[in-house]
Amino acid sequence: MSIEAYKELKNIFSQASISSDIEGILHWDMSTMMPPNARQQRANQLAFMAKLKHELISDTYVSDLVAKVDIKSLETKDKANFTEMKREHLFLSALPGDLVESLSKASATCEGKWQEAREQSEFAIVKEPLKELLNLTKEEATILGKKLNCSPYEALIQKYEPLAQVEKITSVFNDLKEFLIPSIDTIIEKQKNDTVLPIIEKVSSKTQYEIAESLMKTVGFDFTRGRLDKSEHPFCGGATDDVRITTRYNERDPFSSLEGVMHETGHAMYELGLPKEWQHQPAGRSRGMAMHESQSLLIEMQITRSFAFKKFLSYLLNNSFGLKGKEWSEDNLYALGTRVNKTYIRVEADEVTYPLHIMLRFNMEQMLLANSLQIEDIPSIWNEEYKKLFGIDVDNDINGCLQDIHWYAGLIGYFPTYSLGALTAAQFAYTLRKEIPHLDADIEEGKFSILISWLRKNIHEKASFFSTNEVLEQVTKSPLNAKYFKEYITNRYL
Repeated sequence: MSIEAYKELKNIFSQASISSDIEGILHWDMSTMMPPNARQQRANQLAFMAKLKHELISDTYVSDLVAKVDIKSLETKDKANFTEMKREHLFLSALPGDLVESLSKASATCEGKWQEAREQSEFAIVKEPLKELLNLTKEEATILGKKLNCSPYEALIQKYEPLAQVEKITSVFNDLKEFLIPSIDTIIEKQKNDTVLPIIEKVSSKTQYEIAESLMKTVGFDFTRGRLDKSEHPFCGGATDDVRITTRYNERDPFSSLEGVMHETGHAMYELGLPKEWQHQPAGRSRGMAMHESQSLLIEMQITRSFAFKKFLSYLLNNSFGLKGKEWSEDNLYALGTRVNKTYIRVEADEVTYPLHIMLRFNMEQMLLANSLQIEDIPSIWNEEYKKLFGIDVDNDINGCLQDIHWYAGLIGYFPTYSLGALTAAQFAYTLRKEIPHLDADIEEGKFSILISWLRKNIHEKASFFSTNEVLEQVTKSPLNAKYFKEYITNRYL
């Protein structure tokens, strides 16, 4: 009976996974191609799919099946799969169906208003939809917090990173902050004497797309199972075997788009590298967003900002796209890619200042959940917190609280995973470079196959069969430790 119950659970969770795939394509279309006046109907469609998935997984029938399964009777990988089933069932069964539906509808509506607010750089446009979404999110957080025996905010983080603890994240962030604040000023002062030629030549959106496509193919992205499009905010989405990434173009700053593409390609390669035999099962999915961000940041920061990559990139731009001159030389591209500046925009920040952008959001999210920050005060508190960290006044909302989609899409609790991912990426990269001593030589020649094979074997194929820390222990012989990131920053910049 135990095995039969488990087989039935596999069937139910497979159906739920397919419904998530449908949601993924609907979200992608909403962000890329959907006409603006279709938004209300799309919100209804997404709410319907969210409700359908919730009903599938939260049903008391699933509870009965879970109770019938003797985990000891299962093979090792099936044990991990069953554990993930129980976790997902716990999350969804804790939430009323009407709340899940309302959250989905409110997030789709709010995201649309956010796009309008960005166009006019006016937070007031999205204030009311955000208030509704946040109230629903607080309700969700309170329910999950009680169910998981943790704080409401910690419960939201655990939606994206299982077993994450606010206390540990705070400790790591404080450690990083102590290191970064003085280091940033030292690096900026040190770089003042560097000769850096700005990119003056405009690069068309069409050419940027072609460059991005070429690099994605070089890394190993499979365009028969994915595509690249344009959106207001870069993301990686889509469905199983249909991984869709997006970027946005600035003809005066082609590297903004390029770095975004490489970041999202890191995400995509992870999704495309998950074990096919476990598709549509909980254990076959990616292992939380800290691991996901480690894969994007490893490609974007550790690899594409290296001198070896800039050497390859310079050759490609010179010979395939006619971008010649000293400003396109490997030395100048490296200098541009490792320039440390205090900037407004998180997704355009260098890797040294980037964690401070996350800390700002992490602190504000806690304030929002604790009701010590009201919706209407978000712009002013954002600007104050930014000034404390960077010493710069924010000039408008689009450079401040409207720059990211996350809060307006209901993704509170997601931001900390970016910096956890950066730390994880640095730790993986340390081991990676020890085990592949010729890595830089390969990258200079545009050879990524050995790198991707290493990631496939050590990370991608492990999916959710192990926790993030278990994978780190297996690969690096150490739990998550900020020392690797600090050593990496010291070696590259100090």
